[in-house]
Amino acid sequence: MPSPKHAPRDGSRRYHDRVARQYDSIYEDPYWEFHDEFTWRSIKPFIPRDLSAHCLDLGCGTGKWGLKLLKTGFATTFVDHAAAMIEKTREKVEAMGPRAKKATLLAADMVDLSSLPLDHFSLTLAMGDPLSICSDPFKAAREMYRVSKPGGIIIATADNKLAALDHFIERGNLDALAEFIHTGRTHWLTADEREQFELTTFTPLSLRRLFEKSGFEVLEILGKTILPVRNNKQLLASPDAVERLLKMELELSKDPAAAARAGHLQIVARKPAIHAGIEAAGDDPDSASTGAEPRACP
Repeated sequence: MPSPKHAPRDGSRRYHDRVARQYDSIYEDPYWEFHDEFTWRSIKPFIPRDLSAHCLDLGCGTGKWGLKLLKTGFATTFVDHAAAMIEKTREKVEAMGPRAKKATLLAADMVDLSSLPLDHFSLTLAMGDPLSICSDPFKAAREMYRVSKPGGIIIATADNKLAALDHFIERGNLDALAEFIHTGRTHWLTADEREQFELTTFTPLSLRRLFEKSGFEVLEILGKTILPVRNNKQLLASPDAVERLLKMELELSKDPAAAARAGHLQIVARKPAIHAGIEAAGDDPDSASTGAEPRACP
């Protein structure tokens, strides 16, 4: 039996290995069209201008975002802790013909990227909340810092602690609510206990502190999505709905405070051109942990 220290990561791998084949179908939905278009528009301003730049897709899942970078012409490294996700991504990469030569695929945990080179990547994406899923967000952020080249950009998402409060209030358990507010941690709930694992949530402030204490300069924090249209899909029914909602979302995102009401947070950070000092490995960045309502993300 695995020790409690390793059980969460084992549960996460087991879950993501199981769902890899049907993972893409989970997101065939008008809401995710809106969500993904907003995501891509928020990534595009930070895509390197130099096609010789190297890009990294951490927690790549089935490769949604890294494949876009690979198609653009960038050498792209895909990393996921679930081997089945990497194999699904490999199928898509191999179908791209000659561009596949620029892809590197690696089954690895984002808290230990020792097999990747130092100061190498100009752009790193960590979408779908791998920071919340991983066993140690601070170690993961430090690893992202290590493998990023000076001036390199990180774009990462995480579960929003403030959005998860309603779940604990609805449960009516004062002790559970107090514990969640204190730790920011909750669990991915699945029928199979072997697939359950801990999640770490963040507030906009604690997410900023996590990256700043890992050495990064934080450029922006967005909420995704501020408009909770997933709760009323009628709003997505008209032919021009996605474009209209995107305009509204972009308008709301101009106010940093609006991120607090979104289900997820997206941070953009940059490794300084001159390396900044990093906290000692044992330091906890203000409990950078700060747990979220269980759900799957692309």
